[in-house]
Amino acid sequence: MKTRRQSARAAIGCALVLATGGGADVLAQALDDPAPFTVKREFSIAVLAADGTKLVTDVYRPVAPGRVPSLLVRTPYNRTLLGYYREGHYWASRGYAYVIQDVRGRGDSEGQFDPLVTEGADGYRAQSWIARQSWSNGRVGTLGGSYLGWTQVFTAPLNNPALKAMIPSVTPSDPGGFWPMRHGGISFGMVEWAMAVAGRTRREFPEDEAEFAEAYRSLPLADIDRNLGARSSIWQSYLANLENEAYWKPRSYQPRLPASRVPMLHVTGWYDGTLGGSLENFAAMRTRAAPETRASQYLLVGPWRHWIDSDSRGPTIGGMDFGAGAVVDIHRQYQQWFGRYLKGDSVALSTWSRVRLFVLGENRWIGAEDWPIPGTRFVSFYLRDGRASDPARGRLTMEPPGVGEGSDTYDYDPANATPFLWTRNVDSGGPDDYRSVEARADVLAYSMAAPAGGMTVCGPIRATIVAGSSARDTDWVARLSLVRADGYSQRLTDGWIRARARNGDFRNDPLVPGRSETYQIDLWGTCVGMRAGEQLRLSIMSAAFPVLDRNLNTGESTAHGTRMVVAHQSVWHEAGKLSFLTLPVVDRPPTIDTP
Repeated sequence: MKTRRQSARAAIGCALVLATGGGADVLAQALDDPAPFTVKREFSIAVLAADGTKLVTDVYRPVAPGRVPSLLVRTPYNRTLLGYYREGHYWASRGYAYVIQDVRGRGDSEGQFDPLVTEGADGYRAQSWIARQSWSNGRVGTLGGSYLGWTQVFTAPLNNPALKAMIPSVTPSDPGGFWPMRHGGISFGMVEWAMAVAGRTRREFPEDEAEFAEAYRSLPLADIDRNLGARSSIWQSYLANLENEAYWKPRSYQPRLPASRVPMLHVTGWYDGTLGGSLENFAAMRTRAAPETRASQYLLVGPWRHWIDSDSRGPTIGGMDFGAGAVVDIHRQYQQWFGRYLKGDSVALSTWSRVRLFVLGENRWIGAEDWPIPGTRFVSFYLRDGRASDPARGRLTMEPPGVGEGSDTYDYDPANATPFLWTRNVDSGGPDDYRSVEARADVLAYSMAAPAGGMTVCGPIRATIVAGSSARDTDWVARLSLVRADGYSQRLTDGWIRARARNGDFRNDPLVPGRSETYQIDLWGTCVGMRAGEQLRLSIMSAAFPVLDRNLNTGESTAHGTRMVVAHQSVWHEAGKLSFLTLPVVDRPPTIDTP
């Protein structure tokens, strides 16, 4: 029989994981791990933005002599949720002032919520307010994931003198690179998110995937929000501006990020639906920031999904056991980080590698000094001899094809779109078995020979595809999987590009039917070790529904189109029209202790 404390922790923890991005582990530690300070709470403080808008803020701080460092969290998910209350107690009891603020137009804060547009200026103002308080020692750190990561990185290049450290976790890349579009194709999780943050409260939906899948199948896309229950001004605004690059500029941060001088710990997971943003941001800061700033950038990537705080508490993700190394005390990592940059603990990070990566397949951690790992060999594996419905036939070889090998073909019908094994929103899949998908008549699969001595592939992944279509527009989706000795085809990573956006994310360049074009498909990255009898497989298709909206193949309006046509697709692999997968091969990197 459970004790009263165990029952309370289990019930509250289950309610928090989705609501706050992982408060359950903080709750467990706050209940069970004694800390030195009692906590003083101050609720509903009005902090003025530069234009006079009141941004409502709660403060949790230790009852302790002197001034203390502070942690700022800015959220669109309502600062009064129990998860934030528990986090406030967790950090304040450990010697930090924890400041949680509703972003503009959400919760109790005044103004209109226009995602991303004012997060830089409003966040800067909040950092300055904290530094002026009587309990503050003037040193401010920030933390949080997903949109809470965005609220951090928009302030980073502004370089507030008080801002000393950040932990942006599972941070999406700019619009066009992920949200609401990824290289022309719409991420359907955008619809649910837009409806969840409509108004000032947080709307939650039941775990009824069939309901959402039915709505996502409806046309036109402009009516999906209504089919889910209500019009969303965010969804409608985004659909109206898919090809308006000027609209997205104030909603973008990545071109400016390297101007930041702030130490950052970038945290993500190989199965995070926003993985690309963290990898891109770390690499940009390491190569384009000022030299002294480059030295204070760190990266941590585990075998986790978007919900790192909860996923890191157990070894099993999506039904697959990644071993004891998958279990990481993530808040201990955060404490060490802020101990170094906010409390001056010179030894807090002394055992850290700059880059710490979990190797899928081998279930171990490796350390490196950069991403990509120094010494990585980028090796081309060429597509050969594929045939739809026959995943065992296609090959990936280091030898390029010669003259006359031609192309492989399939038909893509948006009325029967190739499925993605999806569990809604930004959880863009896990280590799922894709054998049933690879056997479909609208999928081409290409596998490398199992390397005799094993192989470690760790770094950015890219597929270069020379392809033609009978349609005026279509999609190209590439997926990398690890085919285990028992045949299980474990998804590793994937990416896509919409043909109309092949020359730029906000372009609409129709295809000439039958003409081949070259597509660069960014699969973000992975880190996987192959053992005896295992091989990597690249699958090519034209849909990943419902994580990606269906291309109707007509070239008509994305938002308002309803007519579908079948596209006849060709993927070329001959001299002059080479299609290939670029893999980052590394010599066996050194194992490090679990973080």
